[in-house]
Amino acid sequence: MKKKSILIISMLILFGISGCIDEEIEDETDEFDLDIAFGQDIFNGFHPWMGFINHQTLSINSNVFNSLVEFDEVFQIIPTLAESWTNPNNLTWRFYLRKDVKFHNGDIFSADDVKYSIELVKGDKNNSLYNFLSMVKEVIIVDDFTVDIVTLEPYSLLLNKLVYIFMVSKQNLEEISNSNPIGTGPYRFSEYLKDNYLVLIRFEGYWNIKPGFQKVTFKFFDNYEDQLNNFLEGNADILDIIDPNDYDNLSKKPGVKLIPFTFNTVTYLSFNFIENNPFLDVRVRKAIYHAINIDEIIENAMDGYAEPASQFVYNYIFGYNPEIKRLSYDLEKARQYMKDAGYEDGFEITLDCRESELRENASRIIADQLSLINITVEVNILSRSDFYSKISDRGSSFYFVGWAVDSGDAGEIFDNILRSVDIEKGFGLSNFGNYSNPVLDEIAKDIFYNMNPVERLHFMKEGFVIAMEDIVCVPLYILKSYSVVRDEFSLSIRADGLLKIENIKIDSNSNPI
Repeated sequence: MKKKSILIISMLILFGISGCIDEEIEDETDEFDLDIAFGQDIFNGFHPWMGFINHQTLSINSNVFNSLVEFDEVFQIIPTLAESWTNPNNLTWRFYLRKDVKFHNGDIFSADDVKYSIELVKGDKNNSLYNFLSMVKEVIIVDDFTVDIVTLEPYSLLLNKLVYIFMVSKQNLEEISNSNPIGTGPYRFSEYLKDNYLVLIRFEGYWNIKPGFQKVTFKFFDNYEDQLNNFLEGNADILDIIDPNDYDNLSKKPGVKLIPFTFNTVTYLSFNFIENNPFLDVRVRKAIYHAINIDEIIENAMDGYAEPASQFVYNYIFGYNPEIKRLSYDLEKARQYMKDAGYEDGFEITLDCRESELRENASRIIADQLSLINITVEVNILSRSDFYSKISDRGSSFYFVGWAVDSGDAGEIFDNILRSVDIEKGFGLSNFGNYSNPVLDEIAKDIFYNMNPVERLHFMKEGFVIAMEDIVCVPLYILKSYSVVRDEFSLSIRADGLLKIENIKIDSNSNPI
């Protein structure tokens, strides 16, 4: 962190009988630069040229761009470039836009930019955000600062999806085609060296509260040890995610503090519900669930830095059902279920797992645990691309996977995982185990089309009860971790996992160097 002192010379002109007096007033204003040791480059690109969305890419873009609405720190929708919105009917969302917004290049934000930004994404099926707008039929400009977004069917999740649709300048992209990102966010693009660093400069014309840092540098590291050393040597103020092996040492290091956070990804064991697969029998699935000692997995594979999961989502997500509890670890019950299902002597199965030290260790512990009920598990470690290719082809019988509800709404679990596969309509696209339950399909429809949040919440809680009673999956854990910052900073952790500079503050009681 660098501190700069700026001398402001003011001319105070006092008019009176004797004429005027010129007086210099010296005002020292503190301006700070911020350096962040970031684990990965923004290798997926800047909006609107993002090749793939992940938390690193979204974190950086969210500091440069705004969307119509966004999540607050606890996943609640709040207005951003849209001051407010109404629903003239069940298919129409009318947004009333802010009138005091400029892009970094001086262009005035208006309804034209909203229409252009949405149609830019919808017009390219290869765009990583394309599926976010699958339910949008058209965008209609009402006036310069009012716009209607019309959906194909009633769609309660539209606001959640619009969080990630950043607004771009139509004039800039059509007339100038500048390859540098131009947004309306608190920071503007300054300099970028691939695989090395990105520099953002505070946008003085920002429409909202002025950010606290003049310049922010994201430093990219492929190697975690280099990232950690950069921080320890005093060349960075924040290290975004630290390795569990370093928690104890860093917690004792003077001048720094650990900020705990919980990933919003729930990991679970999933089954393929195909003919002749033992997992078709719910008693086998219950046996596996009861044979999983989650405390042993968390202690030995994650060094205790995780919490048990009970369902597909964690408690920040709209739709979470606090009444659902994990099945107990009970080998006696597990063996009885195996016997009742006719598998007392067990069977052999392959557990597919992508490359990840934590998941590999957890998979091997799971294999040992299931051996106690006579299930012989071969752990099959695959590269990231091979793993996702295999499960996407629905070729895995038993696999270790995770899901993060980036929309903040559990409706996406029902649409993507719990609904019967219907490729043409876009439902069940991540239902890689071919699960099908007509009751859940009907509940999922109610959740999808219903515009009443109270009723939707009721349907989601009911649906999760059915799904977990049917043991659609065996929920495992939710990882916990830490960011590390220097003592003079405070960092508010967001439920969506994004690192927004506005959530980083200088401690007024500190004396930074």
